[in-house]
Amino acid sequence: MRTTCFSSVYARRLFLCLCLFGAVSFVLRAQDAQLLDSRDNIGTARYTAMAGAMAAVGADPSAVLDNPAGLALYRRFDVSLTLHEQLDYTRQRGEKQDEFKSSFMLPNASFVLAFENRNEESAMRACNFMFSFNRLHTFYRTSHGHAFNQPTIANVMLDQVYNNDGSVRLQEADLASENAYNDDRIGWLSEMGFQTYMIDPFDINKNGDTVWGVWTSYYNTVPVNAVKIYETGGLDEFNIHWASLFTHHVSLGLGLNIRSLSYSKTTAYEEAFSDNNTSYMRSNTWLSMSGVGVSGTVGLLYQPVQPLRIALSFQSPVGMSLTTRTDAEMTVKDSPKDYYNQTPIYRYSDRLTQPLRVTAGLTCIAGQSGLVSLQYDFRHSRLTQDIHTMKIGGELVISNNLFLNCGYAFESAFLKNEQPTLLADNDVRTDAEYRTIGLSHMAGLGIGFRNRHFVAQVAYRFRYQDYQIYPFASKVVTSDAYDMLSMTHNIVLTLGWHTND
Repeated sequence: MRTTCFSSVYARRLFLCLCLFGAVSFVLRAQDAQLLDSRDNIGTARYTAMAGAMAAVGADPSAVLDNPAGLALYRRFDVSLTLHEQLDYTRQRGEKQDEFKSSFMLPNASFVLAFENRNEESAMRACNFMFSFNRLHTFYRTSHGHAFNQPTIANVMLDQVYNNDGSVRLQEADLASENAYNDDRIGWLSEMGFQTYMIDPFDINKNGDTVWGVWTSYYNTVPVNAVKIYETGGLDEFNIHWASLFTHHVSLGLGLNIRSLSYSKTTAYEEAFSDNNTSYMRSNTWLSMSGVGVSGTVGLLYQPVQPLRIALSFQSPVGMSLTTRTDAEMTVKDSPKDYYNQTPIYRYSDRLTQPLRVTAGLTCIAGQSGLVSLQYDFRHSRLTQDIHTMKIGGELVISNNLFLNCGYAFESAFLKNEQPTLLADNDVRTDAEYRTIGLSHMAGLGIGFRNRHFVAQVAYRFRYQDYQIYPFASKVVTSDAYDMLSMTHNIVLTLGWHTND
């Protein structure tokens, strides 16, 4: 007869498993790295309409994030505020039903202090400062997918009780222990599988070790599985920038960036073994992350001739201190059997170093008529592929006060499909699913009005992104992915006020 690790659901909910960093082996997943390094390229209306291709344009609060040297082009004190409405439609490829998510937020607020040096003998022509808040990424999204003839999650549970060479790592007595969830050798997903009979010992080999098997229900069918993922939160940044203009041709800028993360995810996963809903496995997994990180930015803006500007900037790796909370529950029903198990709540601390970012830009200015701008962003990380982003944007001045903007951006994939994320043998994480973010296409269009003191701009941006959700990754069998696509509509309004030149 199996023992139960906790005597009641109430006791399990109150139990908090608090461990020092390093007590349980935890490897930050590549999917966590790609999630926390995502950027929406949403900022001021002008920046959004030009798809972020403004590193060599400057004089914009959002453009300063890519190249702080652009701050030197301000000639006056400036205050701006940006409001943003986002509509996200996500669905599984081939399906017609969208999962809709709407969110309203403040993506940018800034205050610029501009000081001109009127001493003609000095090489420094201007010295400017900017204080700003920026929303880098919004996590509000619901992903829902289903598939047929898929393997069972019990394969992942077996991965945690067997070694890579096929030998047994854990015995039945280990998982049946009252302290199984406190044992730093035991993965929590395998413990849940044991408590709900998803995995079961059925034999003893000649060495006296347990031979484990997979629960497949009395119907002996391949399950139909479905997953639904709810995400909320955001990645914000508080910035202090300084820039100076030298001899009207060269600008140098420095930035200090303080990053704040708030993220939560609920994953509902189900395997159905019968058409009449009498045999199934259902699990709910909760994960939340919060953290603070710091980085520095240095930028250069050079104007060799009047029509051209060349930009180059470097953002240092972002060192983030993360706090993670995770727990899960699982129900298995196969009449007359009915099992339920819930993990403790586990909290731990970790560190994440996000990659170095390099930005290069080129802008051609057509006098007072407008401009065309190109930009390339590069990110390198040991946990993901190198990320390449290409941007092109333009501005057309219709009159002294009215102007139009448009732009397009393309971002490469974070991970290849053949790069699955495996749970560690003793991982406390039970969210076995992982994702690979594919290509992203972004296009923007905007119109703006400006006079001596006031600026008003509105922009629309459309983003198309495909990604794949894998319900789990097993050492033996990797299931096919749910092919997902997301279509996001963004409406951005920026209002600004500035002093005279």
